[in-house]
Amino acid sequence: MLLEVSNITTAYRGLVAISDVSIGVGENEIVTVAGANGAGKSTLLKSIAGMERARSGEVRFGGERIDNIPAHLITARGLAYVPENKRLFPRLSVADNLRLGSYLHRKSPDRDAPLEIVFKLFPRLQERLTQRAATLSGGEQQMLAIARALMTRPKLLMLDEPSQGIMPKLVDEIFAAVKKIRETGVTVLIVEQRLSECLEISDRAYVLQTGRVVMSGSAADVRANPEVRRAYLGM
Repeated sequence: MLLEVSNITTAYRGLVAISDVSIGVGENEIVTVAGANGAGKSTLLKSIAGMERARSGEVRFGGERIDNIPAHLITARGLAYVPENKRLFPRLSVADNLRLGSYLHRKSPDRDAPLEIVFKLFPRLQERLTQRAATLSGGEQQMLAIARALMTRPKLLMLDEPSQGIMPKLVDEIFAAVKKIRETGVTVLIVEQRLSECLEISDRAYVLQTGRVVMSGSAADVRANPEVRRAYLGM
């Protein structure tokens, strides 16, 4: 396993948000974490990324424990996190946002090498390099947030609700890009409300309910589960 989360419990604003959660993500997998609002999905990703500190349990990445180190060092080890609210620099240009994404590699002569992949994934970003991030559409801002994370040269990319606030016609582009990202050798862990689309591109899935894992398995098995079909897929 590239990522191993073992029995972590995390409190958010004094309340336990996830309890005794364990998940694993293998190299070059796409893994989905599903659940209703308030199930603890975002808290799980923040706990892995070092944005929230777990009260107990362990997180290992590449075999090394990371739950006891700062978030920027987790990123430096190859784990990139795209939060739900994107957290772009709105007054800066698309080019400057991408440049900041490669800051960890600022001393490298090939600092901008990931741009080739980024522009293949999101060609419209190349067309908007001089635009301020604030002027982009919601879908384009999400593309930029993902692209900026890819500039860190991650081994694992974590996406928190990448389809939120995006026009339906751009949602398919985002999910198609996730598949292509995996084809470049980057592993993906995704939290998403649009479970049907996620399960179509995922290898495995976990379902969270009130902060606990209540179901896990292959994407096909989770999709075929009657409870999942009724609760999340409207079938």
